[in-house]
Amino acid sequence: MLVTTLTLRSKPWMACTRKSGGTLIAYNLIRLEISKAALTVKCEPTEVNFIRAFHLIQFELHWAAVIKSYGKLPASTKHLRERMVSLLNDQRPDRKYDRAVKAKPQRYAVRVLRKTA
Repeated sequence: MLVTTLTLRSKPWMACTRKSGGTLIAYNLIRLEISKAALTVKCEPTEVNFIRAFHLIQFELHWAAVIKSYGKLPASTKHLRERMVSLLNDQRPDRKYDRAVKAKPQRYAVRVLRKTA
């Protein structure tokens, strides 16, 4: 469990499908919130950093679960979308050097056969 990838620990097949379905629903809900926040700022949804937005939404949902005042949820979602504006991706500078693909080292020595005329 040292790797940070999603691990499905359920044994039955249906439980694995439910877990993966829940993960996909959560992903789509986060993407929906990102797109709504991007509409208010009039930018592309791909310009918002997904990981930062995920952590922000997770924090807001934990806060909403503790407060338990359901009347404040519309105001908190509005505040959430305003905070997502600050999560736009930073423009990265171009590369200083061109990308190069390095040759893989051969495992064994390769013998080249030459045709004799």
